[in-house]
Amino acid sequence: MEKYEDKVSVIIPVYNCEKFLPHTLTSVLNQSFDNWEAVVVNDASTDDSEKIIRDFAARDKRIHLINMEKNAGVGACRNKGMAQATGRYLAFLDADDLWSKEKLARQLDFMRQKNAGASHTAFAFMSENGEVLTKGKVAVDEKIDMKQYMKTTQIGMSTVMIDRDKIPDLRFPEEREVCEDARAWMELFRKGHHFYGLNDVLLLYRVRQNQLSRNKIQMAANTLKRYLREDNLPACKRLFYFLNYACNGVIKRLNKTELPPEVVRNFNCQQKDVR
Repeated sequence: MEKYEDKVSVIIPVYNCEKFLPHTLTSVLNQSFDNWEAVVVNDASTDDSEKIIRDFAARDKRIHLINMEKNAGVGACRNKGMAQATGRYLAFLDADDLWSKEKLARQLDFMRQKNAGASHTAFAFMSENGEVLTKGKVAVDEKIDMKQYMKTTQIGMSTVMIDRDKIPDLRFPEEREVCEDARAWMELFRKGHHFYGLNDVLLLYRVRQNQLSRNKIQMAANTLKRYLREDNLPACKRLFYFLNYACNGVIKRLNKTELPPEVVRNFNCQQKDVR
């Protein structure tokens, strides 16, 4: 019998991601920690994403498919997945990203050591074709509050783990706006929660040609708009935090930190091997 106290529910929203989904699901199957379930929410995909999910679910009973009746957006999919989840811990993974094989085990141990309700990890990048980009790392601080988050926006969606015993009311906005994950984290910060950061690279974020996040000007404009809505903060502080965010973005782009070989080896499946 699986123990609720140890179980991690992995929430994976999917929309037309047939090219990358096998790579992502394989990285979940290959976790060293095995008390997990994957709740994969298909957002009315029009490609072969549903078939891929069904094929993986037939191989492993821990993978569960939920089909949305109509395309509802990533926030609605995550909320639907969380409603069906049976584990104490929630971990989030986008359908084109890749986990290190030790991701769940190490992050779960870290959360227990810190008695944390929410945590995130450092991450690096891979190309659209699944090749590790050996230069560049997004580092994280050991503990952050709302002010530090607004300065750095360091929380990568696919790195987050939540303890539902400590944070039972997480919910993502369902309006079709960008930065729905950031708005969810801001709500947690407003309630007095903190995020604890494990500064080890346990995720590879896939850099794709059509991603909105590649349009840096548009992302900056969306972030500024979001900050201006934070009426609980003086206008001067909102502007100060945005300027910190902008400077931090430049630093990230200039970061040429070489990833150690052992970090690269810890990502245990190649895209070409899983189709």
